Amino acid sequence: MKKVICLVICLISLCHAQEPAAQQPGPKKFPEDVLQTPPVVFAVGHDYQIMVPVVTEAMISCEINGKTYYDANNGVINTATRVRRMTVPQAELNAAKEYTLCCRVVKKRAEYYTKTEPLQKKTYAFRPLEKTENIKIFMLPDTHDHVKASIAAAQYFGKELDLLILNGDISEGLSGYNNIAQIYKIAGGVTNGEIPVVYARGNHELRGAMAEQLPLYAPVRDGYFYYTFRLGPVWGIVLDCGEDKDDGHAEYGHAVACHDFRVKETDYLKRVIANAANEYDAADVKYRLIVCHVPFMHINNKPFDIELDIYREWCKLLRENVKPQLMLCGHFHTIRVVRPGHAWDNLGEPCPVVIGSRPGGSMDDYTGTAIELSARKAAIHFVHSTLKINGEDVIEFK
Repeated sequence: MKKVICLVICLISLCHAQEPAAQQPGPKKFPEDVLQTPPVVFAVGHDYQIMVPVVTEAMISCEINGKTYYDANNGVINTATRVRRMTVPQAELNAAKEYTLCCRVVKKRAEYYTKTEPLQKKTYAFRPLEKTENIKIFMLPDTHDHVKASIAAAQYFGKELDLLILNGDISEGLSGYNNIAQIYKIAGGVTNGEIPVVYARGNHELRGAMAEQLPLYAPVRDGYFYYTFRLGPVWGIVLDCGEDKDDGHAEYGHAVACHDFRVKETDYLKRVIANAANEYDAADVKYRLIVCHVPFMHINNKPFDIELDIYREWCKLLRENVKPQLMLCGHFHTIRVVRPGHAWDNLGEPCPVVIGSRPGGSMDDYTGTAIELSARKAAIHFVHSTLKINGEDVIEFK
């Protein structure tokens, strides 16, 4: 009996010895296993906000010319949020023309002896907007979940694209983080982190459970979605109309307070005008743009009839002081140029308004806008996801 037991034990031991050892998970590869999309370089003021969505807890920083820029708050490196943000001076990145993302994947965040995987790095080329003629811009408003189709349309200029503008309503609403992630899927898919991006919030991005958290995940100036930006000879101001109905409308369920927001924004616009010498009147500014999701005007006899006094004041301030050459908008799901004095212009528009989006019923059907700036004009092409041109116009600058 003892011999039988010994034999069984030996056989069990032999079988276990022949089993392969359990594979221990190796370190996550950067950026494949860490980043959800390529980085996005947003222009805000005279800075870039380099933002990257992550799929695992990781410490992300950015190196430019030997200097490190951190995603941190009050001295603590951020690891728990879904998007990392490194704010860098434009002059630094413009001169370097490349930046290196540095990553330490977190294995355990603890009071003592936080454990991370080894440091990994990846360098991205960057092409700042430096030329003064034939500046190629693609604008994507109202993508409304048409992710692949909008990326396809934005291939119109190919590798010659200088600036991408995401002009609001990127998703149908913000019920979850996946809706916010579409900002990065589109911007990262078009630019691969290699050229600047300007983002303007649309009214649909005020809707849903994640709307109040959007400032954590998108470019802002002091927490606000209205700001100026400089990119080479281009100066622009991003304006934000908020929602397109009164605050008390039943559709919002008491979840918005846009009137007070617009009053603060009016004060900001006046401060920009008071600082004109360092903004749109700077000596090297050649082009002055307004980027705003909502074009405040009538359309097809359906008036945009909220806050008319505020929007009339915005038009007057912009028309008499900033004197922009173009206003770039979406919202109405149509493609056309509306010049001052048109039947839709009920508030005294400050310049020609390019309304440039047409999302279709199919997710493969989307039209965005290609803009080419030169000294005396802007060539406008409304481009379908198949790269077919659905309309054209030329705006002569005064």
